[in-house]
Amino acid sequence: MKSILKPALPVLALATVFIACNKDDNSDNTDVAKLKTEILNDAATVVITSSYDDMFAKATSLSNAVSTLVATTNDANLTTARQAWKDMRTTWEQTEAWLFGPVDADDIDPRIDTWPVDFNALDLQLASGNAFTETYIDNLPEDLKGFHPIEYLLWGQNGNKTAASFTAREKEYLAALTANLKKLSESVKNSWANGYANTFKTAGTAGNSDYPTQQSAFVDLVDGMAGICDEVANAKMNDPFEAGDPSLEESPFAKNSITDFTNNIQGILKMYQGKFTNDGKGIEDLVRSYNLSLDNEIKTKHAAAITALQAITVPFGQAITTQTTQVQNAMTKINDLATTLEGKLKPFVLQYVK
Repeated sequence: MKSILKPALPVLALATVFIACNKDDNSDNTDVAKLKTEILNDAATVVITSSYDDMFAKATSLSNAVSTLVATTNDANLTTARQAWKDMRTTWEQTEAWLFGPVDADDIDPRIDTWPVDFNALDLQLASGNAFTETYIDNLPEDLKGFHPIEYLLWGQNGNKTAASFTAREKEYLAALTANLKKLSESVKNSWANGYANTFKTAGTAGNSDYPTQQSAFVDLVDGMAGICDEVANAKMNDPFEAGDPSLEESPFAKNSITDFTNNIQGILKMYQGKFTNDGKGIEDLVRSYNLSLDNEIKTKHAAAITALQAITVPFGQAITTQTTQVQNAMTKINDLATTLEGKLKPFVLQYVK
């Protein structure tokens, strides 16, 4: 992931605008204190911990598929490995709506999801006699490990690689990269399951230095949702669009970029509603207790962003020159959602969560 952060609007000004148009009463007599605690608990467990459990399970499936491909290199096994890559990618891209905690502190994100791939440097690795040990892969530059070098090895530069074209060295590198990806997925899973989930859901309790208030935890949630909008619209999409350069596309070999972007935005609604595989309490429940119009605005703008992405009907590297209107509209709709999250939902959280 690459992040381009836009200057935040002054919080007090935003809050003033928001408060003037919101409904101040808790009309359904919800136990708000209990609800806030439930939201943090379910964000930590129902959404985040579950998502990293799912990602590790899919990393294991990818590792198994690659092992099978390396042992028996045929097109059927190549197809299975490609699908396993896409399956894991789906979960990872959704989790980018909550890129805080260990995944940020331990630099998991750049170690597994840096692009574009440096073809020349990758080819040098393949031509070298270096052993692809765990330590060696750990110490490689970020653009030579993770999802996208694996993608390149599975699909080839033009997306039409066959099993027969794999070299022994490519299979060695592919197996080592996949093992590293699985290891990092397990690391972030364990970090949440073995401690950080409890740190997050107990925000505001005595001695919690990471989250001294519940508000600080809620702000992380909203910042994560708004931040991925900014990342998708103003970096992942806009960088190749403005440059007219398909080589800057995120997942060009698998032609998976639009799916990536869509999953990024889908992750926002999952967090807002407190859902991943199961359904829990989300920020949605707090917003609906005070301001139904804001809840409707968030969901309407989210749906508009998804619809705009789905209107791009060719691979993104092609769309930046052949479907410019659709690409521009999608970026606009995603930024519209970001404006509501940053300009209305965040002031709401600052007002109602302390």
